[in-house]
Amino acid sequence: LMSSIMKEPKCLISSDHEGQLCVQKEAKTILEGITQPVVVVCVVGLYRTGKSYLMNRLAGQQKGFALGSTIESKTKGIWMWCVPHPTKADHTLVLLDTEGLGDVDKGDEKHDTWIFCLAVLLSSTLVYNSLGIIDNNALEKLHYVTELTENIRVRAQRGADDDDSAEFMRMFPSFIWTVRDFTLELRKEGQPITANQYLESALVLKPGNSAKIEQFNLPRRCLRNFFAARQCFVFPRPAGDDDLKRMEELSEAELDTRFLQRAKEFCDYVFSSAKPKTVTGGRILTGTGQSLLMESIPAKLTDLKGQLSTLFCIFS
Repeated sequence: LMSSIMKEPKCLISSDHEGQLCVQKEAKTILEGITQPVVVVCVVGLYRTGKSYLMNRLAGQQKGFALGSTIESKTKGIWMWCVPHPTKADHTLVLLDTEGLGDVDKGDEKHDTWIFCLAVLLSSTLVYNSLGIIDNNALEKLHYVTELTENIRVRAQRGADDDDSAEFMRMFPSFIWTVRDFTLELRKEGQPITANQYLESALVLKPGNSAKIEQFNLPRRCLRNFFAARQCFVFPRPAGDDDLKRMEELSEAELDTRFLQRAKEFCDYVFSSAKPKTVTGGRILTGTGQSLLMESIPAKLTDLKGQLSTLFCIFS
């Protein structure tokens, strides 16, 4: 059984302070042995926003992916946990927890872009986790998504026709924005709105074509174009400040009931809606196929644009 193979997460892609990336053999071997279709859910977001906790919930475990209780980024590289899918028979749920973006100690913006792009390419559902509210500042912090544009444009210039480009976009993951520590009331113009309506209202484009408006519209346009399937969940604070430092130890009775309800809704949605990983042509990947994708990851972060353009072609 898969649960007996992976009692805890393993590092899939390691990262050191010099920007070297390396696929870890042990984790890749585990993937190679999975002959079932894989539903690959990857979480990305700024560091210290509670990403790992969501992945543990999806795994049905209290502990697993490391939860940092300090200001330091806990996860380095990309970690993987393969578990039997709880609702889809004969499928494996592959959970990927990524290194937190925006860690000032790293001081390497290209590294963060690389992690984000790998998350997009490897996943069938991408979870973007943030704190507070969805506003212009939050969308500007998601500028990594605009980096995808250049690589897709390069691909198009290499001769891919419109049908090829449309097929390429279909392999992009579905997108879930999880907003943590959300304290606002979901209302607009005096009427209650859903979390999805909240997200869509934040992605409305401004009319006009000035440089300032284009800067405002760019991340919104990218999200709308790249991720046709979008969902949003807003979470209240799970507990008080002191308790947050020991989230792994808290029983459900000690957590905010509204937070637990949102977490259940989030997990139920992922289990029912996240599709198996597919590549161009609609081919559904098994773990073996997913491991083959890993072989195309170069070992060193140099010439980011050239490598990503190549990767986009290989992965599709």
